[in-house]
Amino acid sequence: MIEEKKPEKKPAQVAAKPKVVEEKKKDNVESLPPTNFVVYDYKTFLINHEDKGGKGIDETYKMLDWEGWSYWFFHYEKFGQEGQVLFSTNNLVTGFLSRAEHTTKYTFGRHGVFGEEPNLEVMGVWLCRGPKEIPDGLVKEHPQFEYYKTRQLDPRNNEKDDKMVREFFSLKEDDMFTSIGESGLKAQTLRWHK
Repeated sequence: MIEEKKPEKKPAQVAAKPKVVEEKKKDNVESLPPTNFVVYDYKTFLINHEDKGGKGIDETYKMLDWEGWSYWFFHYEKFGQEGQVLFSTNNLVTGFLSRAEHTTKYTFGRHGVFGEEPNLEVMGVWLCRGPKEIPDGLVKEHPQFEYYKTRQLDPRNNEKDDKMVREFFSLKEDDMFTSIGESGLKAQTLRWHK
């Protein structure tokens, strides 16, 4: 008896689902119009300038693309016993700056510890890409940023803001930071974010 070969059953072909490619949402600074201000060249210029708070900032104001960049004041909101001991307050600054390294292509700033133990403050003045906003790389991606109060500075039209920018970028450790109040606060530690 000859066995009849039964045709093999082939699995039904399932129509392949089209792959949905999610478009990566752009960081707020990536969607801004192009700028002619080259922040890397600027950082080199200001860091090496002898008169950072005077002629250095004068030149900055001339070269800056004011429609594409803005200055900001950052002030850390202390929690509990923070700000009482210098070395641990310095750690807050170091941690903040290391977690902001991914933003160096569109930010530049000076951050530091001010005052005296046991009442130390952490503050910074930053130049950021964006005329009215802080880059998402800080606001949304930085785990400590939510603990900072921020205020946009207008140094071209506000004398106090101009004084703060000039003073912050020219301060040396042990100088008094007077833009923050009448008596000022001693600059204990200063770090560049570049």
